[in-house]
Amino acid sequence: KQRRHAKPSAPQPPKHHTPVPMGVCASKTSTADTLIGGRVVGTTPPPFGVTWADRLIDAPIGTVVCFDNGSKKKSMMSLALEGDAKKLRENVGAKLLDNILPRIGIIWNELGVVKPIVHGNASVLDAIDLECISQVFGNTYVATSSNGNTHVFSLSYNFPTCVDYGFLYAEHIAQGHLPSPPGAGEIEATAVFRNDKSELMMLWTGRGGDSLKESWTRQAPFDYMTGSVDESKIEIGRMVGVTGNPKWRTASSMQVHVNGPIVEFWFTSVYDGTEVDGKVLTSEMDQTSPEAKAAFKSVLAKTTFGLGPSYTDIIAQYEGFKIEAILLLKDPGDNKVKAVLLGTDDEIMGSLLGVQPLQEAKVAGMGNFGLDAGTPKFVNLAENSMYETFIPKSKFGTSGFAPAGSFATAIINGARV
Repeated sequence: KQRRHAKPSAPQPPKHHTPVPMGVCASKTSTADTLIGGRVVGTTPPPFGVTWADRLIDAPIGTVVCFDNGSKKKSMMSLALEGDAKKLRENVGAKLLDNILPRIGIIWNELGVVKPIVHGNASVLDAIDLECISQVFGNTYVATSSNGNTHVFSLSYNFPTCVDYGFLYAEHIAQGHLPSPPGAGEIEATAVFRNDKSELMMLWTGRGGDSLKESWTRQAPFDYMTGSVDESKIEIGRMVGVTGNPKWRTASSMQVHVNGPIVEFWFTSVYDGTEVDGKVLTSEMDQTSPEAKAAFKSVLAKTTFGLGPSYTDIIAQYEGFKIEAILLLKDPGDNKVKAVLLGTDDEIMGSLLGVQPLQEAKVAGMGNFGLDAGTPKFVNLAENSMYETFIPKSKFGTSGFAPAGSFATAIINGARV
């Protein structure tokens, strides 16, 4: 059951996050008439497979996760009108199962166990097909569904009492919508960030692929109190597929990193052979099997602005899994990205949690600003979470990550959820 509590006042951003009106000069993070994924430099590294770890000591405890659960199946009325009794019976069970599955959760330990968040009055707890999530500030987050609906909420930890465990509570703030180009299809990735003018921005894009080789991008100021963007200031841009293969999705996840004059657009692109080439996988297989390596492939890349002409670096390739969620792990000293948290959605096989270590290197076309990718380590997020929650592993496909807020302090100190 959801626990209802008195609604607290809406959270306010720290004073140093007060938005600054956009001036005459464009922001360094502007994507108007720009191309993300263009001018690939350096050499493409060979693909990584799965290297298992006993635990991931670099995975931040309390990281917020979203899942693409929630039924998009036909309604009972539609199937009844079609007169297909068998499909009607099957659909009843599927919809009932889908609609009680987790939408959001937190990484609870170094084994990658995710504890679903089920208490609260936030719209995100009933959302359908969440594709991405971002931290607005502190304990405030926004998750976005594939249809463009945004769900803004805050997380708080309710400490245990003599009769109950502690639990995380999702408090509703707002629900809005992101506009897409006419006929553009579903939204695949979003990123909320502060630009160099301290303005809160939303960047969003479609998945691309489908023989298009590219996708569209939109960026605009974001109002977390309404869950909407300022449509009068939308910047129109493009994103190209870095592999050049139209069967690959142009984007499957995205993050923006602003570090002084340098702006980096990090993203992943995936190939899903079960979708585009009819490849077949079963629940008995895992991400190390030859079938999985043939069916699922991913790349991690970034496009950099602010160091002369923009360029794109394919940092790593992977086979056997689809990376649908990334989180940049930054050095608190120089604010540079030192590693990337990876989350996969491997359909019937479940999902993995991994850490991709990075090291600065001199790379052709990038000077001293290139990156070498070390061997990533993984734990089985879906299987380990299944043992804790009894939810099928296929329902733990990660679709987005966001940093932990202050609520995570209690969890790190051993609180139970």
